[in-house]
Amino acid sequence: MSNLGLIGALAVAFVSALPAAASADAAYFDRFSGAFSGSGTVQREQDTSPRRVSCSMNGATPSANRLRMSGACRAAIIVRREIGADIRFDPATKRFSGSYTGSSRGPAQLRNGRLRGDTLTLDLVYPTPVHGDRNAVMTIRNAGNGRFTLTVTDRVDGQSRTTSNVTLSRS
Repeated sequence: MSNLGLIGALAVAFVSALPAAASADAAYFDRFSGAFSGSGTVQREQDTSPRRVSCSMNGATPSANRLRMSGACRAAIIVRREIGADIRFDPATKRFSGSYTGSSRGPAQLRNGRLRGDTLTLDLVYPTPVHGDRNAVMTIRNAGNGRFTLTVTDRVDGQSRTTSNVTLSRS
């Protein structure tokens, strides 16, 4: 999987960080509205060590229970990938779900999202195997200070490993 695909997954996860309430809390949504930029590392399947990446994104809330993000990530100067997310909160189940684009493997699904405090945890399901299976865990931490961290954890060679870790700040 391309390093930008995992960044795309992270981008979606961060946009899906909505509160578990009857409708998304406008103050929490505001944490993800606007322009963001940042950097971090991504571990691709074919690489032996993580690669540095930089990303920029814009977020908007078209309704009380929905958040959309779009942007791009770069690895080195020549590799650029468009990324995006469409995340919904379901008041009946109090769970978050959606999709993200940006992976070289195609659109992926975010499922069973759970918000606890300032941390959203989502099940990430790739369309084809990555690191030996289709499943990973995405975690987004946002304390509301204009900065958040996106992390993807996957099983690699039988052990849990952080495959993406990116921090973004309001631009």
